Amino acid sequence: MKKKIRKRLLKKYTVIVLLAALSLLYLYLGDWIFGYGLENISYIMNYLLYTASEKLVAALMLLSLIIPDAVYFIRGTQPGREAEK
Repeated sequence: MKKKIRKRLLKKYTVIVLLAALSLLYLYLGDWIFGYGLENISYIMNYLLYTASEKLVAALMLLSLIIPDAVYFIRGTQPGREAEK
């Protein structure tokens, strides 16, 4: 069971990284096609997460995604799902 859960979590994060890379590629390609230049994304990134509260909330959301999966990966178990049956 441990191998199955760990394999599933690795697949999950592989897909997340792949989709993030494809999304960034799509943004850069769109900016290049429409003539904004490849520096436009880095210019826009300066205005994302502008305040400390936005940065804090983004960090908390990222941690709430990663921490439970890290625990499941280390333990090799997930909580019971008896209620779903």
